[in-house]
Amino acid sequence: MSSSLRILFVGTKPAFPPIDGGRLLMWDTIVQLAARGHRITFVAPDLSLDHRESENHLSRNCTGVHLISARAGFFAPSLIKAVLTGQPVSIIRHSHRAVRNFLAEAVVRETYDVVHAEQVHAMVNLPSSRALPPVVLRAQNVESQLWRMVARINPRVAWFARREARRMSAYEASALSRTATTIALTAHDGAILGGALGMAARRIRIIPPPFPAKLAKAEEPLEGDPAIVLVAGSWMPNWDSTRWFFASIWGEILRLSPAARVHVFGSKAPSGAPAASWQRIATDSITLFRPEAILVVPLRIASGIRMKILEAWARGVPVVATPEAVSGLEGTDGKEFLLARDGPEFAAAIRRLRREPNLRQRLVDGGRSTLAARFDPGVVASTLEATYLEAVTPGSPVS
Repeated sequence: MSSSLRILFVGTKPAFPPIDGGRLLMWDTIVQLAARGHRITFVAPDLSLDHRESENHLSRNCTGVHLISARAGFFAPSLIKAVLTGQPVSIIRHSHRAVRNFLAEAVVRETYDVVHAEQVHAMVNLPSSRALPPVVLRAQNVESQLWRMVARINPRVAWFARREARRMSAYEASALSRTATTIALTAHDGAILGGALGMAARRIRIIPPPFPAKLAKAEEPLEGDPAIVLVAGSWMPNWDSTRWFFASIWGEILRLSPAARVHVFGSKAPSGAPAASWQRIATDSITLFRPEAILVVPLRIASGIRMKILEAWARGVPVVATPEAVSGLEGTDGKEFLLARDGPEFAAAIRRLRREPNLRQRLVDGGRSTLAARFDPGVVASTLEATYLEAVTPGSPVS
C-alpha cells in the first residue's frame, strides 16, 4: 500500500467554519492529514446552511468536498418515529436519505482505503446495501452517557433521558460492531464504549485531539474587570450550562467582582443572557480569546474533551471549569485550570485570578505543557495514520 491513503471522511455537519468543538476537531484533523499527503473526500449534510465558504476552505485540504442538501430532523416528528421504531431520537434526526444515497454511489464510483465516520450519528448514513472499505469511527463523546447525566440533573425529563440513554447505548454497541476500529478521545469514554467486552475486544483506540501548544490571542481586550467569556450553543450540554450560569453563578461572581462583565459567544442569543452580553462567534475563533480574559466552562453534562479549553490554553487564557468539563483532560486543579462546582466556587476562583497575577500565568504555562505532552498535532496525526493502516490490514473486520 502507498503511503498516501484515500480517506472517505463522513461527518454530521460541515467541518468549516470551526465555530464549535466538533467542527474544530474535524477541521484540525483534516488539515493534519492533508499536510501528510493523504487524499480526503469529505461528505456531510449541509444542514441548510450557505456552504460556499465551507466548500472553498475544505477544498484546499480535500480532493473532494460534497455537502449534501439536508437538514436535521424536527424534534416532534423524530420523537414520533422513535416511539414507533425504538431508535434513539438523536439518531433519527441525523438520518439523511440523500447522504446515504450519495455514499452508496460514491463507494461504487471511487476506490477508498478507509471510511472515517465522525461521531456515532454518522454511522446511520453509511449504506448497508453496499460493501464498504474498513470503517474507523471516531466518537467525540459517548452519547448514552450524556443522556444519563441529563437524567440525573433534570427530573422533569428524566424518564425520557433514561429511555434515550438505553436506546443510544444499544445503538452505540451496534455501531461499534460495524467498525474495524473505534477511536475514543479519553480512556474513560473508551471504557464506557467497550462495556463488558472491554476496549481490546471492541478494538477501541484512545487518540486525543490534535492541538498546537501555542497560538496568538486577539490584541484588543474585552470590557470588564475581569472579562468573562462563556461559549453558548444549541447543543444540549451547552444550553444547560448557559442557563445554569445565569441562574446560579453570574450573581455570585458580581457579588465578589462587581466590575466583571460576561461576554457570551454563540450562534444565537441564549435564553436568560443579558442582550448586551451576546456576540455571534466569528469564523476565526481568536475573537473569543483576549488579553486578561477568563474562560468559564460551567458544564454539568459532558463527555469527550472540550476543544475550547485546549484553545484557551494555547492562546494564553486561564480556565475556570466544572469537574465534568475537564474530566477527560487528566489535569490538576491549580495547575492547568481552577475547578468550581457552584456559584460561590466560580466567584472565588475568578477573584483569585484577579488578585493573583502569578496564578494566571501558572495556569497558562501548565495548560501549554499539557498540550505539548499529550496533544501534539504531529504525534496525534501519526497515531491516527497507524490506526487507519491497522484497520485496512487483511483480516481486519469490515462493515
